[in-house]
Amino acid sequence: MQNSPEKEMPATQISNTKPFDSYAVTGLILFLVVVSGIMALLMSRWNSDQIEVLLQWAAEKEGRALYTRIIHESSLSPMLLLQQPELLATEMADESSILAAGIMQGSSIVASFTSQPDYNFDLALLPDDREAVMLDESTTLYRRISGPAHNRATGAAQSGRRYGGGPGFGAGRGMGQGRQRFDEPFGDSESDSSRVSIYLVFTGPDRSIVQPLILQKNLWPAVWLVFSLLWVIIHLMQSRTSRLQVMLQKESHLTDIGKMSARLAHEIKNPLGAIRGMAQLLQKKLKGEQDADRAAMATTIEQETFRLEELTRSILDFARPQECLILPLNFTAIVEDTLRMFNQQLADGKIAALSQANVTECVGDENAIRQILLNLLKNAVDAAGDPSTIHLKILETDGHVALRVYNPGAHMSDQMLEDIFTPFVSTKVKGYGLGLPVSRKLAEQQGGSLRLSNSTAGEIMAELKLKREAIK
Repeated sequence: MQNSPEKEMPATQISNTKPFDSYAVTGLILFLVVVSGIMALLMSRWNSDQIEVLLQWAAEKEGRALYTRIIHESSLSPMLLLQQPELLATEMADESSILAAGIMQGSSIVASFTSQPDYNFDLALLPDDREAVMLDESTTLYRRISGPAHNRATGAAQSGRRYGGGPGFGAGRGMGQGRQRFDEPFGDSESDSSRVSIYLVFTGPDRSIVQPLILQKNLWPAVWLVFSLLWVIIHLMQSRTSRLQVMLQKESHLTDIGKMSARLAHEIKNPLGAIRGMAQLLQKKLKGEQDADRAAMATTIEQETFRLEELTRSILDFARPQECLILPLNFTAIVEDTLRMFNQQLADGKIAALSQANVTECVGDENAIRQILLNLLKNAVDAAGDPSTIHLKILETDGHVALRVYNPGAHMSDQMLEDIFTPFVSTKVKGYGLGLPVSRKLAEQQGGSLRLSNSTAGEIMAELKLKREAIK
């Protein structure tokens, strides 16, 4: 519609470029969201690392405490368990937190215990001495190695032995009567295959010690999410406020234009009528004379007064749009009838009729719909030149009915597609730039909309959308 790209735009085109500061605000908000997200990620990772360290420490601590209570406080020893493996099951049965246990000599299992017959784990996960491995979030594997070979793991040639028996001369720290110390060599260290180790699989560690860190770990992403949403909401509210301000300024501008145009139209009508009367009187006086040039000049004056009268009528239509009477209507019938009357006025070529015969209903004002459609068809013919290249289509979507008018022509910029609904903006040499603004006002009065958009290659689409049912 109104899409002759080769014609110059008038000076009245309005530019609504986006302010630079809005880009700056958007960039700042994006920067803050990204930086805060990186900080939240780093803090969450740090908390995760601290949780792993604390859980490892707690697992080893609980494993040592459990080993001490079972082995030392119950008067058991690894060597005794090695000699009497049946004591392992007896001792472990009373420990509710023990899932499995075993005594090993080297890599061979001497005895094992499990509180769950189908419980199993990979022995390859056995840790080093006095260390723990967390099998999962609620299960820990602890291992303790003992035996002479382990006590001499450092390879020292000598080690202290304590023998009881009678009074003696105590020497050294912690020595007294009844305890004597004799240092003698053990000889060579025993091989790893003779070492005795006990492993325990128990429920733990206690995760209550890391609950604050877990809370912080989850809190950082939540704080970032709330922070980001807050900034996004603020940005959306600011954008909405900016749009509302632009709309209010535009409405105020259009209102001022309407008031000024209405007054100007009234001021023009009276002298225009006098000029037309004088031109008609002049034509009558020159009718019998041989001076054809004077008669032609009088005729031109009269024709131009008709053009001015059409302009003043368009201005008044924009300044004071007609009241719409909203009623249920047969939209298809109105479109077909308006198209038929419009085709009758065309000298060359016809616009093709609708390809569909389905009855489509809508709610609106019949006269307003006809006026909108006539404006769209006239603009399409002016832009296309050949009426046969124009086609219409009716669609029903989402509680609305839409009439689309397609005409060939080069695509227009998004800015121009919107500016063309501004009063007195036109791409036509003889256009007033009021047809589309008046049509949009009429569409909005009926609860609908009117827009232009680029369709397929080499086509412009005008879409009139109205409601199918009235709001109850």
